[in-house]
Amino acid sequence: MALAQSSSVSSAQVRDAATTARRPPWRPLRLLGMLPNLIVFGLLAALFYYGHHHEWKLPRFSTLLNHGPPPKPDWCEEHLVPSSQCVICRPQLRPKLPTFGFCRKHGVAECVLCHPELAQVEPPPKLPAYDVLAALALLPRPTNNSRSTLHQDVVQLASLETVEKLGLEVDVAHERPMEDVLQAHGRLLFDPTRVAHLSSPVSGTLLLVRKKPGDMVAAGETLLVLDAAAVGQAKGRLLDAMVQRRLWQTNLQRLQAAGAAVAARSLREAETAFQEAEIAFTKARQELLNLALHVPADMFPADQPEPSPEQLAERLRWLGIDPDCRAELPTGLQSTNLLPLRAPFAGVVLSADAMAGEVVSAASGLLTVADPRVLWLELHVRQEQAGYVRPGQPVRFETDDGSEHARGEVAWVSPAVDVRTRTVEVRVVVDNAAGRLRANMYAHGEIVLRHESRAVVVPRAALHAAGDIQLVFVRGRDFLREGTPKLFYPRQVRPGAERGEYVEILAGVLPGEVVATVGSNALLGQLLRGNLGADECCPQ
Repeated sequence: MALAQSSSVSSAQVRDAATTARRPPWRPLRLLGMLPNLIVFGLLAALFYYGHHHEWKLPRFSTLLNHGPPPKPDWCEEHLVPSSQCVICRPQLRPKLPTFGFCRKHGVAECVLCHPELAQVEPPPKLPAYDVLAALALLPRPTNNSRSTLHQDVVQLASLETVEKLGLEVDVAHERPMEDVLQAHGRLLFDPTRVAHLSSPVSGTLLLVRKKPGDMVAAGETLLVLDAAAVGQAKGRLLDAMVQRRLWQTNLQRLQAAGAAVAARSLREAETAFQEAEIAFTKARQELLNLALHVPADMFPADQPEPSPEQLAERLRWLGIDPDCRAELPTGLQSTNLLPLRAPFAGVVLSADAMAGEVVSAASGLLTVADPRVLWLELHVRQEQAGYVRPGQPVRFETDDGSEHARGEVAWVSPAVDVRTRTVEVRVVVDNAAGRLRANMYAHGEIVLRHESRAVVVPRAALHAAGDIQLVFVRGRDFLREGTPKLFYPRQVRPGAERGEYVEILAGVLPGEVVATVGSNALLGQLLRGNLGADECCPQ
């Protein structure tokens, strides 16, 4: 039994020894082998934590040697000025200005017209010398959003050297002549009332053509001479009426001289016959007047010796023909049918469709005469702008080739809109006494709606559109003084007329204030950037 027990113990010990041989080494020794890996992972975790909280920027070596936190630099990264001088982050450093809100009358915030004490000039400020409200109401002007607060901020520069680095230029708001104008295109025309298309009132044969296209003519000058049978017949009736009138006039005078020896009936008959002869004479004279042949009332004065019928016929033959024309007519001409055609006014012959010896009718156009001393400029104004045009407004224009410049006045504005172009015709009467302008020239015109000799203007580069407001940057009055903040104030404005490089400021700027011009886009960018806001840009 003891042997069996001994054998049993030995077997158990053998099993325990085998089990111990299969077990792993002691656990602390195992952890010791993993220690390098744990150190590496710990350093990586610490590096990640530090980088996440310090924007992955490595500290300076000098900082690592110090025991306290590094000092912050005196610089405002948001506004790009020393943080100790930043008037935006430290409002107590900013010059105090009163606030008045939005001016409904002039359409700007903090209106310097109503409150000149806001102007950035040495007192006393100078106000505009003209009616600003009338100028604002004349045309639609850009407006400002009354709820905008952009004007409440300022733009600060670090120093005077910053102005040079930015390439920023300034100019002084000053006074100069400006005009509100409407642009329109058109063309020059002859005055239709001064263009005559001459034709013969009766059929006949052209005996003489005295003018050709391009010739200048004087008012009443004879241009053509016709041989028309109707003229000879009318002259014959006038001659007969004249003879009868003189006969009955003589008879009536003889009876009246006889007195009571003449029966009353005979006297009445003589008076009636004379009146009938007078009427016949008037009718015959009017017939010649209808042919543009004027018979003077004193052609045959009663106080002169009574002309013979041959003398009367000779005078009527050359009726209306001046001596120069007589010399140019064919030699030996005996016709009494002569009819001169005269120029109704001084001008130039534009066209001539007539030749001596040609038979013409009453419908034939012979000559066209126009007066070039006065022309019409026919401008076409857009429908939406026509309401601003009034008769009497001055107009200046130049031809499309730029060769000629002239002036005139609006004479007429059409009450109708052209159905094709949707424009309104505006007529301008142009003096062309010098003869430099020609009909059918195309021209570009400017209708002057308002002329202001002392408008407040700034360079065009100073004006900015920031969303729903118009603004300029006004330099602070103390900008050049040493030790003061270098400030530009955004100022809401109402622009008006524009001319060349200048734009009129109807409200928002006073004469003498200094505004930023070239390079002021940098100020606008800084203003908009700062207007986005930041949680904390520099220490308080």
